[in-house]
Amino acid sequence: MAPKVVVAYQTDNLRYTLSELNNYDVCTWQVHTSKFLDQLLPNVPDNIENFEINTQDRSVLAEEIRQIIKENNIDYIFPLYNDMLLPYIHDLVGITKEQSDILSNKQRYTEYAYKLGIPVPRTQAYIAKFPVIAKPANGTGGIGIKVLNNDSEYEHFKKDIHYNDLDSHYIFQEVIEGPTVSVSGRVVNGECIIDCVYDIEVSNLPFRAETGFTWPSKSNTLVQNDIKGYCRIMCESLGYNNGPFMADFVVQDETAYLVDFSPRLSTSGQTIIKYSADCDYNRIVMDSISCKSNLRIHMDKAVVFRYFDIEKGNYRVSMRDGAEYLELRLPKSQQYLRRMDMLVGMNGYAITSDKRLLDAELKWQSVLAHIELVKQD
Repeated sequence: MAPKVVVAYQTDNLRYTLSELNNYDVCTWQVHTSKFLDQLLPNVPDNIENFEINTQDRSVLAEEIRQIIKENNIDYIFPLYNDMLLPYIHDLVGITKEQSDILSNKQRYTEYAYKLGIPVPRTQAYIAKFPVIAKPANGTGGIGIKVLNNDSEYEHFKKDIHYNDLDSHYIFQEVIEGPTVSVSGRVVNGECIIDCVYDIEVSNLPFRAETGFTWPSKSNTLVQNDIKGYCRIMCESLGYNNGPFMADFVVQDETAYLVDFSPRLSTSGQTIIKYSADCDYNRIVMDSISCKSNLRIHMDKAVVFRYFDIEKGNYRVSMRDGAEYLELRLPKSQQYLRRMDMLVGMNGYAITSDKRLLDAELKWQSVLAHIELVKQD
């Protein structure tokens, strides 16, 4: 009998996972923790068993999750869950309480990395000097992050939906300017495997929404070696021996500063690896967990995955023939909202690929040029 795996998803990458895990008995759950995050929930196919967890009461969340797992004989939780769930499910995904206490809180893992000699932004629980980046200590996916330049912006920020709708206190970090580099990897029986190092494009201030992803990374070999080394140090020091991980760094003056680290898959990393290595990366990760497979992947093709940034307005959106792409999603509604915050995915996106990054970029620009916008009254 195939192991039963529950997939906890907040993004449209759900379709990748369901198709690639066809050798497992797959079901899903959707945890409704806030109205803001509910906007990101994907549709689940009718033929897939889905469990709805509708509580926003964190005190009973763990009990509900455990009841679902027990009553439905679920063997594994697929490791692409909301980071905010980690304290409630850590033992179910092979994470100790000590590891969870560190990794589920940005202030704690930043302090932990600093003690290991890994460069990190100066981090405080209060604002000592502007500008700062405000982050939910228990946040996920860049949600609720904003750069604040003065007291007035801070007072307005406290009234914002991101601040009030997330059950988390905030930390404040110095602003590190530079390109963002991300890592997707796995640990199998204590061996740290770096699957992919790629670049992340972010929106202009005040938000730091992720608006695009490209491979190969433009960062130099020395910086990439530092980044890989820091990931190995984190995994080894934590005693994290089995499972996936993701990490984000901001590179300034050839120094890579760790700004995020989590024992889960990255949705952007999933997509980049899928199209560059032409592999079922979700299955590779699940096999690493269930049967300790240390299969290597080979990144081969350059990939550009980027959201559209079109002037806000009321348009009829269509696509002319002639553009070459791997995936395309145009904005769903006629009213184009132009989100450059954490709901940037509503803008639509295109994914292109080629042997060279320059050619993949040219293909992406060609897609953009083939989009037809007819302004509506």
